[in-house]
Amino acid sequence: MPDRILLLEDEPFIALDLEGVLEEHGYDDVVAIVDPHLSDGLCSAVVRHLARGQVPFVVYSGEPGSLIDEEPAFENGEHLSKPAMPDDVIAAVRRAPAAV
Repeated sequence: MPDRILLLEDEPFIALDLEGVLEEHGYDDVVAIVDPHLSDGLCSAVVRHLARGQVPFVVYSGEPGSLIDEEPAFENGEHLSKPAMPDDVIAAVRRAPAAV
């Protein structure tokens, strides 16, 4: 069971769906999936911390636009548009370590 994935998502059904997809694929590498715009604001501090620590992350967002203009650290992640098919989520998680 994957116990090394950080999931930042403020929509419970999306979070549960992602959790199920990751469990189904037995993913256990350290990686983060970040919805950049949570209900309390932009995840800038978290993304900067992940980038500094060279922790791979996927930016999973339904809002097109340039996050990099708002926070340059978002450039260090693998980007995936919402909604995404389970195979696309897994592919992005697998590509994320190469972005670090």
